[in-house]
Amino acid sequence: MSAGASSYTRGSIFRHVSSLSITSAIGLFAIFAVDLVDVFFIAMLGHPELAAAVGFAGTALFFGAAIGIGLSIATSTVVAQSIGAGNRDEAARLATHGLMFGLFLTVPLTLLCLVYARSLLALLGAEGETLDLAVVYFRIVVASLPILGIGMAGTSILRAVGEARLSMWATIIAGLVNAILDPIFIFGFGLDLAGAATASVISRCTVAGLALYYIISRHQLIQRPRAIELVADLRQLSGIAVPSLITNLAGPLGAAYATTQMARFGTDAVAAAAVVGRITPVAFAGLYGLSGAIGPVASQNVGAGQTQRVTQTLRSGGLFVTLYVIPVAIAMFLLKDLLIGVFQLEDAAADLLRFYCTFIVISYWLYGLQLAANPMFTALRHPGYATISNIVRDLCLGIPLIYMGSQLFGAPGVLAGQAMGNMMAGILAFSIALWLAKRVEAGKNIDLPFACLKRRWHYYRALAPGVQHRG
Repeated sequence: MSAGASSYTRGSIFRHVSSLSITSAIGLFAIFAVDLVDVFFIAMLGHPELAAAVGFAGTALFFGAAIGIGLSIATSTVVAQSIGAGNRDEAARLATHGLMFGLFLTVPLTLLCLVYARSLLALLGAEGETLDLAVVYFRIVVASLPILGIGMAGTSILRAVGEARLSMWATIIAGLVNAILDPIFIFGFGLDLAGAATASVISRCTVAGLALYYIISRHQLIQRPRAIELVADLRQLSGIAVPSLITNLAGPLGAAYATTQMARFGTDAVAAAAVVGRITPVAFAGLYGLSGAIGPVASQNVGAGQTQRVTQTLRSGGLFVTLYVIPVAIAMFLLKDLLIGVFQLEDAAADLLRFYCTFIVISYWLYGLQLAANPMFTALRHPGYATISNIVRDLCLGIPLIYMGSQLFGAPGVLAGQAMGNMMAGILAFSIALWLAKRVEAGKNIDLPFACLKRRWHYYRALAPGVQHRG
């Protein structure tokens, strides 16, 4: 490991988790803030249809981002465990094959999205001029899905080897590129939505290029693919990636259903939801950073056989959630009227944002617990638990609660239904993850008793030398 890399098998667990979360969050904040600025610039154009189009397209693009996250989780998990076990050659091989695996999946998916863009967006409820605008924005951005996959996997590999700062700077620089190009393309060239989409594509190219440069120049983790080992590595990666993909696709499915329900209440409601959808990741970037921090810390300790530190990692994640969400929720409540004015929301749209800042933001306290639990499942080589966790949250709980909320309370009920599902799933997921971590620490078996379920929902092998599993 290079001099700049870190080992999470020594020192304070909470310091590792919080430092990695914050550095990751800063980079994510840069990207999410630019998305928020996109909506701000678009709101300045004075046409609610433009903001609504971004809302519809953003929901569809959420599917592509979820796939990129799933692939990055798989790659970073196996790389971090190889690093933790002291096998750098294996880590380099898996990093290379992991990036190739991402291309194998995203290129054909991109082609399908380009062909069926209009049908997909119409399915979400977009129609008329809003549909036409959403298709233009969506097709430009979705064409860069393979590049997004490389960027996500590359930054996650950097975090896996302890280079959280380099991962952060790659995303910050990409965010600055987007922020600079946005007003130039939107107003200077008069491209409106097409300009915002083009700036996003260039930003994705930037983060992918920087991540690959750091991985190659500082760690030499990209090597010539080895055909004889490629198939075996793809099987290993898919064993984590497939459940992780299903895990992350549950969210877009729930968001898509929420968008279709919100569309019933008009363009203004969808526009307000688009603003909420951009504010949320900016305000809670720390929680999404935590989701990317738990995995590398837990995985290195799993690979090194430091099982007692795995439980500490999860508890530190829960503490971080508490210390982060409470002040953010208070700040959002105090700034709600300012946000309404900045994004020029009126009447029902303003009421919807006010409701979000007053009642919904605090629900992220419990939702954050799930964001800490899911990467722990993957680090323990049981990503199937995370899959079930998200399916329960977004489909089993989210959809019925969103439907009931929309029927009883209108557009605010859509947000309330999502929040209720998030909170219930957060409590359940964190409790199960803590139980599993304690069993691993005690040397007990955490495998499923039924072989057929084990093969379908989990990728499990001996974690590392010294990690004992007793019945």
